[in-house]
Amino acid sequence: MVFTACNGQVHTDSPKHRVSQLKASSESHSIIIRTLGVKSGNLTCELQDRDGNLWFSTSGEGVYRFNGESFTNFTTKDGLCDNDAGDIIQDKAGNILIGTNSGICVYDGKSFSQYLETDSTKKFNITSLLEDRDGNIWFGTLTNGIYRFDGKNLTNFLNNDDHPFNLGNRYQLILDILQDKIGNIWFSSWNGGGVWRYDGRTFSNFLPPKDYYTSNGDRRTINNAKQVKFDYLPDKNTYSESQGSITDDMIFSISEDQSGILWFATRRHGVCSYNGKSFTSFSENEGFVSYGIHSMLQDKKGNMWFTTDKNGVYSYDGKTFKNYTTADGLVNNSVFSILEDHYGNLWFGTRWFGLSRFDGKTFSTFSEYKEEE
Repeated sequence: MVFTACNGQVHTDSPKHRVSQLKASSESHSIIIRTLGVKSGNLTCELQDRDGNLWFSTSGEGVYRFNGESFTNFTTKDGLCDNDAGDIIQDKAGNILIGTNSGICVYDGKSFSQYLETDSTKKFNITSLLEDRDGNIWFGTLTNGIYRFDGKNLTNFLNNDDHPFNLGNRYQLILDILQDKIGNIWFSSWNGGGVWRYDGRTFSNFLPPKDYYTSNGDRRTINNAKQVKFDYLPDKNTYSESQGSITDDMIFSISEDQSGILWFATRRHGVCSYNGKSFTSFSENEGFVSYGIHSMLQDKKGNMWFTTDKNGVYSYDGKTFKNYTTADGLVNNSVFSILEDHYGNLWFGTRWFGLSRFDGKTFSTFSEYKEEE
């Protein structure tokens, strides 16, 4: 099914057009239409595939593909595993892999199928996806840690093993996976595990110092029985956002810039960068925000972009931060994701199924947007 702003629901078998051909905002363009009647929910920008198509996932309305002219909606009626979709990647064979609340779905360009035909993986709520340089598929799950599939064997990590997980959890809720320029694979934890680095042999854990917890820097009660054992944590006299440690133990996403510096989007302590030796924090003191950073991206011009839960988006040129909100044309200030297309346009997925495109000067809305009470 294909949807346009002026023609409603139209089915077409016309050939795909590259998104890079869409160079400027126009008064009339296709938009994402809600087809299943979901009143609330979010939209995220996930992937630009090798043919130039943009892919967007939603909570409740399946996934959408944009070819530069129109949107095609895929739902369970078309074979999608679940209408609650998340991370989307394209593997080396050209298949589109989609993480859903019912396992991983694969699209070969013609039809959808379950990626792993096992009863257990069909029940997984997939939180993140990555194909590494060796062709292994990594995926995070809601309550079972992470898995690696090498084409034959499925291996589980960070789940009920000997790692001293924080907060008493015996698994890690991994929201993002990234392979850096030198080959290490990084995992961001959303249930108190900080970040993990895998060098191909062992996992290393990065957590805030001990006094981050004892001074209530995490804003959790230290009387919680699950939080009283800090023996495995680094020991410092006072808690401060220092160069010695990562600044938060709940990390939403990870990004790497052109120089190889890693950026971590944290729950309560802004963004934290890591150059391989030390950490640097960016928050209110630098004209930024501390709470609710979701996703990050370095654009083709070298600027870093950050999306936030309540404050719109920020750009950072290496010296100063610039804030963009609904006052500038952004569809919603609660922004979950960012994607740059081949032409340099930035796409932002927001709460309430909002989709904005920024061409460097103006924002345009590309979704049927309506806030629900």
